[in-house]
Amino acid sequence: MTDLPPPFDAAYINAPQVHEETEELLRLRRAGRISNRDWLLRHAALTDRQTLGADPADGKVQTALHRSVDKLIAFDTANATTAGPIAADDPAWAADPRGYVRQEYAIWATGNTRP
Repeated sequence: MTDLPPPFDAAYINAPQVHEETEELLRLRRAGRISNRDWLLRHAALTDRQTLGADPADGKVQTALHRSVDKLIAFDTANATTAGPIAADDPAWAADPRGYVRQEYAIWATGNTRP
């Protein structure tokens, strides 16, 4: 049995460097070659990675993180696009919204390769 959500290191084990992911997301977005769901997921994962060691009292950082995660959860709830075993609207995510991003990113990353 696997732990859900996966820990930070396991969820992002094959993730590109933060600056590479940022550049790729922007390039794909400008070219219109990324779905709304992939954009929201990858952006939320990128924000999760960038803010891992941030001070929980830093309102600006925490607001950016929660805004990004909330958009993904709202999208997945509205469109029933959760890929993992625990749905976006599960009450467990209220206490661990980053966990939802990690669950979804880990699953997404297993089926997606980068050039």
